[in-house]
Amino acid sequence: MSATGIGIEGALEALDGAAGVASVRAWMERHREALLAHQDGRRINWRALCDWFASVGLLNGKGQTPSVRCAQLTWYRVGKWLERRNERAAERAAETLRLEAERESEKAAIQAEIRQRREAEAAEKAALRDKMEKTERAAAWRRQEAAHVAEHNQRMAAEAEARKARAATVANPQSTAGHNAAALTGDTPLVTLDLPKIVGVSYRAYEPFDPSLPPVRKGEINPLSGNAWEFGDDLPGYPSKRGYEFEDDWLRDVGRLLRARHNTTSSMTEDEKFAFRIARGRGRL
Repeated sequence: MSATGIGIEGALEALDGAAGVASVRAWMERHREALLAHQDGRRINWRALCDWFASVGLLNGKGQTPSVRCAQLTWYRVGKWLERRNERAAERAAETLRLEAERESEKAAIQAEIRQRREAEAAEKAALRDKMEKTERAAAWRRQEAAHVAEHNQRMAAEAEARKARAATVANPQSTAGHNAAALTGDTPLVTLDLPKIVGVSYRAYEPFDPSLPPVRKGEINPLSGNAWEFGDDLPGYPSKRGYEFEDDWLRDVGRLLRARHNTTSSMTEDEKFAFRIARGRGRL
């Protein structure tokens, strides 16, 4: 049989046989802790113990009944050997714990990195979504404003044509035959308020209006929305609610115009203060 084909079992049995299951050293290795616990700090009576070794057939490494001196030396060597073995076991256990702690730390670091990456991705997606929503709102607002401007331009063009027609009729009285003269003489020229151009104030604030119409009062029904006006009457010198569909839009424009005209509320009238505070409270400024 080749050397590589021979197992280790036989060698281990030979070593155990050489140490001897009946050797004093083997007995001490197995029962040292129990003997120390039994003595509880008292000195060991080695003579009595050696007599017992002889009676049960426990021998030293030379196959002889151990003497007291031999037993003491064996006891000391076994203690040192067990101490080194325990130290190595403790070192291996500590190394195992260290490696486990390193693995747990690396695992925690990887999980933290993954969590941070996911949070960053979620934040990026949320920011992108918010940006897209803002872009869409801005585009919708621009479309709405473009539609309002187009409607305003059409209305102004129609009014201009009507004024031209009335002027031509007045210039040629004979052409008014069969028409209602009261309708011609009852027309009132439209006027435009002298207001500063303020960023954020809509085009409605600058539209011409009929000065002969009475101011809108609180509680009156808005014909455009069907709701009652809630926050005070029209303010003299400012756009009328009549040109607005929603009172919040009117509050926004009037509040910004008030802020541009007055440094503080102390110079405002009570009605102006009320409108300004309502606009600011509803987040329109």
